[in-house]
Amino acid sequence: MGSPKKARSTVSLFRNDLEAVFIRRPNRFLIIAGAEGREIPCHCPNPGRLIEFFGFRDSNIPGIGLILERRAPSPAAKTAYTVAALRYRGGIVPFFSARANRAAEALFLPELIPGLREVHPEFTLGNSRFDFLCVDRRGRRHLVEVKACSLIEYDVAMFPDAPSERALKHLEELAALSAQGYQCHVLFVIVHGKPRVFIPNLHTDPLFAAALSKYGHAAENGPGGPVAIHAGLLHCGPDGNATLAARSIPVDLSHGELAAGDGGNYLVILELAEPCEAEIGALGNLAFRPGWYVYAGSARKNLAKRISRHLRKTGKRKHWHLDYLCPFAAAIKALPVYSYRNLECDLAAALAALGGRGIPGFGCSDCRCGSHLYYFKTRPQENRDFIDMLFRFRHREGFIGGGPI
Repeated sequence: MGSPKKARSTVSLFRNDLEAVFIRRPNRFLIIAGAEGREIPCHCPNPGRLIEFFGFRDSNIPGIGLILERRAPSPAAKTAYTVAALRYRGGIVPFFSARANRAAEALFLPELIPGLREVHPEFTLGNSRFDFLCVDRRGRRHLVEVKACSLIEYDVAMFPDAPSERALKHLEELAALSAQGYQCHVLFVIVHGKPRVFIPNLHTDPLFAAALSKYGHAAENGPGGPVAIHAGLLHCGPDGNATLAARSIPVDLSHGELAAGDGGNYLVILELAEPCEAEIGALGNLAFRPGWYVYAGSARKNLAKRISRHLRKTGKRKHWHLDYLCPFAAAIKALPVYSYRNLECDLAAALAALGGRGIPGFGCSDCRCGSHLYYFKTRPQENRDFIDMLFRFRHREGFIGGGPI
């Protein structure tokens, strides 16, 4: 394609062929939906973690509304439907991340590049392919990468929701190509909600977050790094028609040092399938009933290494109270929370507020808390309040004491 399409006020992102409800997600690309009294296997076009919608991969939370689009007949298609969108907090979340390019071309590019003259989708340059090459009326060449952003909690939009080597590779390539005369852009298309700011998700991909702060600059703030970072918001209805809700959402790239500094807090979830008795350092022998235990900790540096250490059941010298309990766990999961302040006591208090039963003295010898380890009879990952608590710390509490957000 050469000439840009005439600017439109709406763009169709999907068809609403069937309304359904979420049941479970066996893997990244398969969702089991419920409709018409039966279970329907559906293709999942978004491979992200998506825990705000479905819960954790090993502990799905059923019930969220889905909009299904019938797939074109194909011998290669293993499912008859694709999950095209879902209903979340009173709005519609388009689920085809690949179709964000359709919205970008129709709604955002004419706004992003004044005097847009040519648009070339899926432009190949060397060994890489970029979403768009655009040419403006002055003949300047613009490379644009588009990323769909669906993680919006506490009025803060974040990308990505899982580590993305591809996103980091594209960013580094754009930074290098800017030296060759290209105007380079990354556009985050936020697909729902009412976010007041966009920031890179340092909790799930600190490498990308640090790189975005290093190479990028918020486009609305003028020149800076070699890559202009934009964020815009679209609104989509249940019929699949999307409109431009906000041409520009503020971009905050001020937390790169926090991401690169590798410091913050974490929650470690341990599942004990059987009762056990363990000698916990100076606490002596403690009895643990079967169930789930959540530990709140912090590491002001080397957070990733600390978490990795906790995930190992054996092969380490016992130092922290948690080291004595990990060998008895049937499963261990860790959730990092990068922050400017030490939040482990706040996290412990939040676990208590969720109904956790504290193990007296565990992990709190250097503070006034009664415990930093809390017992739950049922899996906390299947509790919506637990997920909301995690996002509250990741999207709000973790940034208190730092730069603007």
